[in-house]
Amino acid sequence: MSDHSTPAEHKHDAHGHEGHHGSLMSHSKVYLIIGALLFIFTVITVALSYIDFAHIGIFKWAFGLVGLKGDGINIVIGLIVATFKVCLVGAWFMHLKQETMQIWRPLLFTFFFVFALFMLFVLAYLDPIPSSSHWFH
Repeated sequence: MSDHSTPAEHKHDAHGHEGHHGSLMSHSKVYLIIGALLFIFTVITVALSYIDFAHIGIFKWAFGLVGLKGDGINIVIGLIVATFKVCLVGAWFMHLKQETMQIWRPLLFTFFFVFALFMLFVLAYLDPIPSSSHWFH
């Protein structure tokens, strides 16, 4: 009897099934851990929304140094948690942790402008124009 197997079948047998599946399982494990972390930090975000950080001394003092008070403190803390979650998604699910500088340069440029836009909102909040503020209508 002659061997009718194709070269592709021989290649597949040379690798063995264990090495291929072990690699898939290790990748799946990382994704499941990242997914679990995202779920946990979503629960943390919801839990933090029920806490009024403006009435907690250390937060009131620390954020008061930069001029934030009231709901602004809660918003900043929520954005910090959201930033961590975005970094997890970008690094692992979008595979940015493996990218070259060719991808990171425009991305860093984008981060700079997003930060600048956030700072515009902070500056507008800290020094409103009295005639345009909804508090005076």
